[in-house]
Amino acid sequence: MNRKAHLVIGALLFLSYVYVTGFFHGTSLELFVFGIVAVALGSLFPDIIEPATGSHHRGICHSRRVLKFLLILFLLSALAVLFAKSSPRYPLVFSASCFFLGYASHLIADATTRAGLPA
Repeated sequence: MNRKAHLVIGALLFLSYVYVTGFFHGTSLELFVFGIVAVALGSLFPDIIEPATGSHHRGICHSRRVLKFLLILFLLSALAVLFAKSSPRYPLVFSASCFFLGYASHLIADATTRAGLPA
């Protein structure tokens, strides 16, 4: 899958996430910008740290284990975002959850390709 597809998938999931979190807290422009940058970085990060060197470039950073770990991190940070509206660390936790969402969306998208994800 190419970079544009990963960015589009990450952006669509981000908009859904912002809708849910915005429903509970409202979303400022600053948080929106931090979030969209974080999800874009997360969406591209696996291919940055493991660049395509051939048809079998998917190593540990493109594995199902990492996907499970990222989904757990995203769920925990998303719960913190939903229930910690007055925390001074809210922007940091929100940005981290967006990064985890972007990275996980990249791996889920790659899992749907013929090459899939290694164990």
